[in-house]
Amino acid sequence: MTNTRTLLGVFAHPDDESFGPGGTLARYAAEGVHVHVIIATDGDAGSVTESHRNQTERTLAQVRSEELARAAVELGVTSIWNLPYRDSGMRGSSDNEHPRALVQQPIHRLLAELIDYVRRLKPQVVITHDPYGGYGHPDHIRCCEVVTAAFYAAGQRNVLNAARNGSVLPPHAPQKLYYSSFDKRILRWVVKFMQLTGRNPRQVGRNQDVDLVQIAAWETPIHARIDVGSYLDCKERASRAHASQYSGGPSTLRALPGPLRRRLSRYENYTRAFPAPSAYQEPDLFHNVIWQN
Repeated sequence: MTNTRTLLGVFAHPDDESFGPGGTLARYAAEGVHVHVIIATDGDAGSVTESHRNQTERTLAQVRSEELARAAVELGVTSIWNLPYRDSGMRGSSDNEHPRALVQQPIHRLLAELIDYVRRLKPQVVITHDPYGGYGHPDHIRCCEVVTAAFYAAGQRNVLNAARNGSVLPPHAPQKLYYSSFDKRILRWVVKFMQLTGRNPRQVGRNQDVDLVQIAAWETPIHARIDVGSYLDCKERASRAHASQYSGGPSTLRALPGPLRRRLSRYENYTRAFPAPSAYQEPDLFHNVIWQN
């Protein structure tokens, strides 16, 4: 047991921490939880807004790193950590084959690195992307795979971490693992709304490469609903800090009128991967976690 509550979020790209679970991170940080965030890639293959498309003085990776730092301040998190990998791009893109791309890295290397972070930061609760990668992004899927493996392996004495400076950290077993989730009923409403207003729900996003109909069919049960209504403004500021990516809110809700969008954004949802979920829908990720004052 540790002497404080600690939450670790592991996400694929700069902006994933804000656009997705930003309200959750801000809420727990405000409540005194030690909130640590690991970002696995530099976001260099991400699409950008028109105003950033012709930027030449800095690389996109540099821009996104600066944006991430500003977003972290808005969220109030304890620390931000970056893994040294490149954004792998969407499925089927040439970025998938880049030698520095996250999806090209040996699993054992990524696993050792994540075990190292878990053992050093000692979280009781870990959150990451769902097994479908939210909208099918290869980096999101890889994050889920590696974080899930590290969650179980970090507490085993016979498993080594990355052994920085030759030191092997003692085991630490987090108590709960959650995947980001989304109420698919809402998504199906969005699909119908888009169809009624003449928009194609199979081609959304800045590059028209996200299929909401397909995503709505992926099963992501909700075992925890976190009320972030008091932190939506904080999440919005953090999201706006990612100016090269920001387009006015989560893409799945962007088609809806503002007041309805805000109402539907009040809760951030999670699938509990460990321990096995119960019928009780948790309002707190730290429900039943053992910790000391």
